Amino acid sequence: MILDIHGKKLVFGMQWRTLTGSDAPSALASDIAREVRAMRIWHDDQALHMGYLDTADAQAKIKDKLYSGAASIARVPELVPNALFVFRLEAPGQAPVYLVCGIVKGRPRVGFDQVVRDEKTLAQLAADFQAKCDGEFKLVGNAPELLPLLPPERHVTHVPYTLDMLVAHAGPAALLKKPRTTSQRKRVLTLAVLTAAAAVGWPYGKAEYDAYQRRLHPPPPQKTPAERYADDLATRAVGPVALAGVALPAWVHWFANDVPLQVGGWSLASINCADVVTPKANCTLTYEIKQGARGLTNQTFVVALPDALGAPVFQANDTRAVVSAQVPVGEARNLGAVLEQPPTAMALRVGFGSRLQTLRQVATKAELKDLSIFGTVPPEGPASLLHPVLSAPWEISGPLRNVTEFAAFPPNVTVKAIDLVVNLDAAPDLKQSKFILTVKGDAFARD
Repeated sequence: MILDIHGKKLVFGMQWRTLTGSDAPSALASDIAREVRAMRIWHDDQALHMGYLDTADAQAKIKDKLYSGAASIARVPELVPNALFVFRLEAPGQAPVYLVCGIVKGRPRVGFDQVVRDEKTLAQLAADFQAKCDGEFKLVGNAPELLPLLPPERHVTHVPYTLDMLVAHAGPAALLKKPRTTSQRKRVLTLAVLTAAAAVGWPYGKAEYDAYQRRLHPPPPQKTPAERYADDLATRAVGPVALAGVALPAWVHWFANDVPLQVGGWSLASINCADVVTPKANCTLTYEIKQGARGLTNQTFVVALPDALGAPVFQANDTRAVVSAQVPVGEARNLGAVLEQPPTAMALRVGFGSRLQTLRQVATKAELKDLSIFGTVPPEGPASLLHPVLSAPWEISGPLRNVTEFAAFPPNVTVKAIDLVVNLDAAPDLKQSKFILTVKGDAFARD
């Protein structure tokens, strides 16, 4: 599938091959291109893998540059070495299409660059990827509903990612090119000519030749560290975020009005929202059968399940059910709006830091951690940046009733995770409740 995104054409569903043989990788890639009659391929110098268009895309007459979606993902530092990219494309009146790219050890995995049109195949791909990928990996894209299908011991985290963010990384390293046509015979003749030329003496020394090449092909102007940092911020700025002062009151309103504490006799145990962004957060609700309860079955749960909650996944010998929900957390907002006028580091520490200090009297935890530079620091080091954006993680854990304090949080404070643990047998006190809420996020500053 070839998608046009802001004038750049990204390709998904490519065929990938591992290069094996005694020839140079570029020669092996050219041999495969001739074998499959590929007019454009992806191959990077000494890489031991290559990719080419599938049959349908290869027949399309497109003169514009094409960029591999999988190769672009493999070039995003914060996503590699292991990532499963799943992006759901939805068009009015049509079934959703899922773009899937599996990256293992920084390279596209054979068989995991696909365009999937049914959820059964998607679930099977997610299961197969776990078997092919050793260790931890990230679930990237806009389909966090796959998280319950992944085993918790793999410590899979979801990274929200859009096609707009991906196309920003679609550079020369992801470009599909015409395969090299140099045959083995031509390579031997070329080597013989070069050997003969070296024998009779080359009229230029290496230094003179390098100087000539630099004049013929001058390098592009290098960006300053500040410019590269600004480009990194611009890429991150398009990502969606949720303001704590808006999202948390909206979340509590949803919980109070739309979440039943019991479904068919099953009791609510917890709610987890791992990646909170606007306009809606993806949350999972866990219901369980309390010890001693009688007559409760999967059927009683399904029959009583509200329409607003997703289909259940039964676990723990059918004593636990996990359902998903889309929770409104405010109007769509991106990080760029949050970074327009952040306070100074001192103002953040004195203002927001003091507010968290006051909450310690009624919370088991309320802290603002140390500030650090937000984004990718250039290789030249922090000293090369005059006024970088700073961020500090914050966390509050305590009774749900403290949520009234969150509405006053300033606009430079975002929330990233919301967890609620329900224990209706708990004895409430100043720092204890039947509903314990834990929220985490980031606070931004700039001197």
